[in-house]
Amino acid sequence: MKHLVIGGTGTLGQELIRRLAPKYEVTCFSRDELKQQEMRRELGRVRYVIGDIRDRESLARAMVDVETVFHVAALKHVDVIEDNPSEAIKTNVLGTINVAEAALAAGVRHVVFSSTDKAVLPINVYGMTKGLAERYLLGLNRVQDATKFSVYRWGNVAGSRGSVIHAFARSLQEERVARVTDARMTRFWIHIADAVEFMLETYRMAAADRAMIPHMRAYGVVDLVQALADVLGVKKFTVMFSGLRAGEKIHETLESNHDFCVRSDTAEMFTKNDIRELLRRAIG
Repeated sequence: MKHLVIGGTGTLGQELIRRLAPKYEVTCFSRDELKQQEMRRELGRVRYVIGDIRDRESLARAMVDVETVFHVAALKHVDVIEDNPSEAIKTNVLGTINVAEAALAAGVRHVVFSSTDKAVLPINVYGMTKGLAERYLLGLNRVQDATKFSVYRWGNVAGSRGSVIHAFARSLQEERVARVTDARMTRFWIHIADAVEFMLETYRMAAADRAMIPHMRAYGVVDLVQALADVLGVKKFTVMFSGLRAGEKIHETLESNHDFCVRSDTAEMFTKNDIRELLRRAIG
């Protein structure tokens, strides 16, 4: 069985490849030459392809004889995308269309797409592009059955590259300051290993008409900062509030009244002890 991981040099992509490579033939597809070279030293059995989801020809080359595609490539930083909406559309929407069309042309049996809670009732460009990609892929399941398209929706992924956890850790250790936009802010959170485990355990039976959502609890961002300071041994620090940035919500949502998903209960909040334990996993 051959698997293709698109965006394979990202944090989620690398974790997927580490889990798949011992059992299957895996191709890592990304435009990050340096990261691919670093991965070769750790995972020599994996096939590496340089390419971009904006380029249909490179996708077509990578999908030859592939059975399952895991599409985890995207532009993801909300504030950056607010300033560069056309680039997000080219990658997150048009790039996803390219992935789907290449998969259909190559006879791929299954495409698994990684999305975000920001796609629900979106107020920022990132969420809007991901929401469009979700609906496009699920719509394809209604008009053909040669290739199955599955959508997975996450909250914040702890341990991912560029995570707010690492930004908070740096500022706490270096400046004894944590910069939070709003004291009321909450976010859903899942550790990257748990996200990948959920995906790999369920993708073969994933629903064809709705997003799959794992069990995710919410946390207050101020509670996160306090727990992180405990884990790092930072006794005295200041929390500074800067106000919401463009495209930012106080609370994220995993589904709306019009968006019925396959999910577990998501109303539960993390305790501070739970946050500390997950932070230890995330920062090693």
